[in-house]
Amino acid sequence: MWLGTRINLDMIFGTGLRDDRPLVAPSPALPYGTSIPNGDHTPSYAQWNFGLTHDFRDGAPGLLAARFDVINLFDKIYEIRSGTGIGVFAPQYGARRGLFAGVAKDL
Repeated sequence: MWLGTRINLDMIFGTGLRDDRPLVAPSPALPYGTSIPNGDHTPSYAQWNFGLTHDFRDGAPGLLAARFDVINLFDKIYEIRSGTGIGVFAPQYGARRGLFAGVAKDL
């Protein structure tokens, strides 16, 4: 904390869920020529998040805190799952950039 301000930065990394669709190379094949169900995976991804919090002393009991957060700081578009694996019926993507602000008062 510096002069009542706290800065945070974090990263979420995912290696990619199993997938039936070959993305770069063919899916691994069985000896008799068919592909292995869920034998591939979606590409890995990284999402960076940023937050800034400042504590104010307003003379009343308790602190007044103001906060600002950015989720997916670089607006990276990534696929969590493609919808092609066994038991998966729809593709799903990670959250786009989100900006959030809030104020809290300790009593």
